[in-house]
Amino acid sequence: ISVDYTGTVWTNYLKRADNPGREAMYDTIREWEWRSNGVKVLGRLGFENAYAFAMRGDRAAELGVASLTDLVAVAPRLTVGGDPEFFERPEWIAVRDAYGLRFAGTRNFAPTFMYNALQSGEADVISAYTSDGRIAADRLVVLADPKGALPSYDAMLMLSPRIAQDQGVIAALTPLIGAISVEAMREANLAVDREDAAKMTPKAAAAQLAVKEGI
Repeated sequence: ISVDYTGTVWTNYLKRADNPGREAMYDTIREWEWRSNGVKVLGRLGFENAYAFAMRGDRAAELGVASLTDLVAVAPRLTVGGDPEFFERPEWIAVRDAYGLRFAGTRNFAPTFMYNALQSGEADVISAYTSDGRIAADRLVVLADPKGALPSYDAMLMLSPRIAQDQGVIAALTPLIGAISVEAMREANLAVDREDAAKMTPKAAAAQLAVKEGI
């Protein structure tokens, strides 16, 4: 049993750089996993952890930026931050080319420090993750992608060939399909990522999520 993301499989394994839309991507991946690997994609868990571009809310308002289209005009005087591999990934190349984005500078940060970089001013824009709890906690604005350049990253529950036809396993896991919202994942991720007295272990955060979501 494993969890993988549609965008990861699409870009890393199918070597696809196009974006046919969420449903077409998912259907293609399900068929490919079964035909090529004997892996059964049981379904989507209900949340995605996609790449997105985020800014501090006050900075976005100051510059009049709500979408990647808006960002184009001001990007030449801004610094964009990404995780260590982001600027080599097809997602960045697709967004850069679709919108013609050109920044004053690019910087790499460890994922946790990307958010700190926004607060300190080391970066004006970052490549955030849509299920990260710090989006809400830090009052960030996720920029709209009107051209659909970024692929979806829906979380998929996957069964290995050994258990792909095991009806007991399928029955036990089916209640998870569509059961976890991105808001619930953000809350759980923030509980683990924070550094105050409310910090939780991953196991405790998962247990709390299960209770709240009724799973």
